Amino acid sequence: MDSGGELTELDYLCKYVHESLQLPIFCKWNAAMQQESIWSAELAAHPTITDPAELLRSAAAKGTELNLPIIYEINDLEQFAVVPVKRNGQCQAVIVIGPTTRRDSNELNREWLIEHGIQVQDQPKWTEYGDSLPFVDRFRFLHICVLANWIVNQEALDITDVLQSTLQFGLANQQQEKELELADRREYSIFHDGIVGVNQMLALIKRGDKKELMKQLVKMTSGNNPVGVQSKRSHIRSVKNLAICGIALSSRAATEGGVYQELAMTLCDLHVQHIEELNDLGAIETTVFTAISDFADRVNQCQNNNHSKAVQKSKEYIYLHLFGEITLQLLSEVSGLNPHYLSQLFKKETGLTLMNYIQRERIEEAKKLLDHSSDTISRIGERLTFYDQAHFVKAFKKHAGMTPKQYRNRQ
Repeated sequence: MDSGGELTELDYLCKYVHESLQLPIFCKWNAAMQQESIWSAELAAHPTITDPAELLRSAAAKGTELNLPIIYEINDLEQFAVVPVKRNGQCQAVIVIGPTTRRDSNELNREWLIEHGIQVQDQPKWTEYGDSLPFVDRFRFLHICVLANWIVNQEALDITDVLQSTLQFGLANQQQEKELELADRREYSIFHDGIVGVNQMLALIKRGDKKELMKQLVKMTSGNNPVGVQSKRSHIRSVKNLAICGIALSSRAATEGGVYQELAMTLCDLHVQHIEELNDLGAIETTVFTAISDFADRVNQCQNNNHSKAVQKSKEYIYLHLFGEITLQLLSEVSGLNPHYLSQLFKKETGLTLMNYIQRERIEEAKKLLDHSSDTISRIGERLTFYDQAHFVKAFKKHAGMTPKQYRNRQ
């Protein structure tokens, strides 16, 4: 078929894809043809781009080297189905379906606006724009790519083919950016200095040396040393990403220094969750300092215990199972010692019998729940396996010198 016939056929196919899906369709013929067409009642007004068709052209430009369709996404907001039109093994045109969004209308929230550097005065325009985009979830959009590809290329694909093509396209772009960034860092010598500082910090955490650690943290965050860029769209996202990396590494160092692995991992999760809720650089820095020094403190506490491996294993098991049943037989299996010998060794090293130690740890946990939760006193006792409230109150008074009610109301 001649080029004129191809153009007419493709126009016809695009027109009926548009009418069937009720989504914008853009067709860009190759450079030699210099022709494009749009099928849409009205494209949503973009907050920063005067001609909305520019978005479609930029998406179409991604398709000239493709063999299979992809889903192309911008700013974690607009998504486009990009489908190459192939004739005789060559890309003759690119079809773009969109823009649509996979974000629910209420997901264009304050956090997204801040992370993308949207000024306060521009936020209503972006919210209105996001609300105007047709919502199409990722699963349906993959099927749209498969359908469009069949209509224009008579090529049968599965949604996994489109997903794989999308991932490969994204990885290729990321790899190019990474290589350029690595070259820049080598040229300007900002790569290795940071590694040395981080290694020193982790060594101090592993030793539990909080005092020297704080000095090192101040040194690392002072001056004009450039901060590694973790996100090109948002400075605060970059700082958060660096903070999360630092906390994860600190957690690992704390585990190597003797902190219970599950405790270190849980603390890591909690600190990361806290950072994700923050949007103030000063607050993020304070949280990171607090988290890293907390890990060093806990290493220091562990290393000052001077307990045997069997006793340390028993203490870790007790910590992890305070809300469940703990028996001497279970601790014997964990420590590898017979129950009688373990009881003697534990009393010798800690000054407490196993049962008294378990009860004391449960009371310490109860204090935290009384301070930080709204659970009733009876519910806290029940959670910590005390068989009734009277038993809980008696044990609490023995270890804390007051009743749970008096403890909760002390301030």
